[in-house]
Amino acid sequence: MKKKFKVLGLALTLTMGLSMLSGCGKSDNQFKNAQEMIDKYAPMCALGDYKGVEYVEKKTEVTDEDVQAKIDSLLEEKKTDEQVKTGKTENGQTVNIDFVGSVDGEEFQGGSTNGAGYNLELGSGSMIPGFEEQIVGHEVGESFDIDVTFPDDYDNSDLAGQDAVFNITINYIVNVTLPEYTDEFVAANTTYSNIADYEASVREELEASNKSSDENTNKINIMTVVVDNATVNEYPKQEMQKLVDDTVADVEEAATSYGYDLETYVTSVYGMSSEDSFREYLGNMAQNYMKEKIIVCAIAKAEGINVNQDELNDFRQELMTNAGFESEEKLKEYYTEDDVLYFALSEKVVAFLLENGVGVDSLDTEEDTEAVETEDTEEAAE
Repeated sequence: MKKKFKVLGLALTLTMGLSMLSGCGKSDNQFKNAQEMIDKYAPMCALGDYKGVEYVEKKTEVTDEDVQAKIDSLLEEKKTDEQVKTGKTENGQTVNIDFVGSVDGEEFQGGSTNGAGYNLELGSGSMIPGFEEQIVGHEVGESFDIDVTFPDDYDNSDLAGQDAVFNITINYIVNVTLPEYTDEFVAANTTYSNIADYEASVREELEASNKSSDENTNKINIMTVVVDNATVNEYPKQEMQKLVDDTVADVEEAATSYGYDLETYVTSVYGMSSEDSFREYLGNMAQNYMKEKIIVCAIAKAEGINVNQDELNDFRQELMTNAGFESEEKLKEYYTEDDVLYFALSEKVVAFLLENGVGVDSLDTEEDTEAVETEDTEEAAE
């Protein structure tokens, strides 16, 4: 299956999970350059406010707790486990167990460790209700049965609501020892010689990650406002239908490769109720994508924003790096030149919107504003 649903992490796209519906290596490129694309789509909408608009700006600060979480993760990675073969189990301990589950005396699929052992933290709530509690207080080496009932909403409908018996064997208690957090530990396990330098690097890494994530969110937020302000008067319906048909064809190809018909596949994989609902879903995604594309091109035309060949080449290389494509040939298996051209143009347009936008902590609704005005009036009267 050609990956029409591959998420590139480009913040512009409002479909949020279907970052691109077109392309997938097809050779039907329409445009020689960005200007041709702009000229085609720009007339299809009437722009609303797009310069100086307010949008919710995300600014994620790195906290001491964030840094500590990274430290804890490193310590956890370097922990040592000791197998304690004597004693009784206690809540909060991690124990290694084997189990065999049965319903009405018959073992069921997936209900056994097959002797491989399983580490379970008692009290974690990771097993079905009543499972962990009945293991507490038993001796290492002991084998015993526990009685449980699967929840009514259990994932496996064959087991949901069923009474079951699990034969439990406690192999050992896992005694976890975390290393001491010292300069020596840091020097031995990182590229830094001391705690201070390591923690400074962790903070810098988190700040860079937050900045990238925030920038993507802010792009989506401001584009959402601009799209809501604009009115699309015309859609290229044949083009949108082709997006849907091409996607359905690829999904059907995947379904066939797994031995399913299309309806069964989209029901189980995409959670759709039917093939028709899947097509309707894709139609909405195609319209959302096309609406955004039309508005991006309209802004580009109004502001004289374009993409020259050098910028396109640079963007293509950046796209390949971010998406993990090792060659342009691999890139072309997923996206056409038109796709890459649009992505490059959209990045420039959204950068323009952010440069001219006004980031705020939140956008008050009209109702909120009226409520504040009412409160102010009442206070003045008093």
